[in-house]
Amino acid sequence: MKNKITGLCTLLLPSFFLRAVLRLFGHEIGQNVKIGFSYISVPKLVLKENSKIGHLNIVLNSSIHMQSNAKIGYMNILKGPFKLYLKEKAALGNKNYLTRAKSGISYGESTLHLGELTKITTSHHLDLTRSIFFGDFSILAGIRSQLWTHGYYHSNQGADRVRIDGEIFIGDNVYVGSGCIFNPGVRVANAVHIGGGCTVSKNLDKSGMYVNQGLRYIENDLQNIRKKLTKVEGFDLVEEVYKKE
Repeated sequence: MKNKITGLCTLLLPSFFLRAVLRLFGHEIGQNVKIGFSYISVPKLVLKENSKIGHLNIVLNSSIHMQSNAKIGYMNILKGPFKLYLKEKAALGNKNYLTRAKSGISYGESTLHLGELTKITTSHHLDLTRSIFFGDFSILAGIRSQLWTHGYYHSNQGADRVRIDGEIFIGDNVYVGSGCIFNPGVRVANAVHIGGGCTVSKNLDKSGMYVNQGLRYIENDLQNIRKKLTKVEGFDLVEEVYKKE
């Protein structure tokens, strides 16, 4: 009920009145915080001084923690059991789609972390089955990049398949061009530039510029994949899941 009341308040009340109401509900709201007319139905808001959330956002995740001068733009959709953490002057731009499936499909905790002055621009899709971490002074630029923290590996015949999950880690001072696709479990070092339209399927361990790779053949062998990865156990999951370390 508290989440729904919070959502109605953020949708209907102007910022100068809304700040006091949210504090009454136990949310941490700093000085000069501005919240546009958005539906923000979350258990916990921590919005430090001069942070800003724009209009027409739909926010249905676990929590939002914004340090001073951080910003969320307009028409973003945040849905599912994950946390959003923005450091000083970090920004989530406009029309982005951030999603995570409910428990039983996903497991454990997941966080989207944006470092200082890091920005996600416009119309990107982030799958938060597992966490995604951006360091400081980085940017997911352009439009329509996709970051996937889960995928599937199928047997050559029949219905046998497994899901493979992996966190994505992107370091400091990283530029990601428009329309890139990140596969689960990849790590990007500091001071990396990734050209537009790239598919990042392996770790980028050396600083420098990376551009699109040619297609290559990989033999399909599901049993070998099972041997290489760690099976996720101890959760009531609806399918067989393996973790990419």
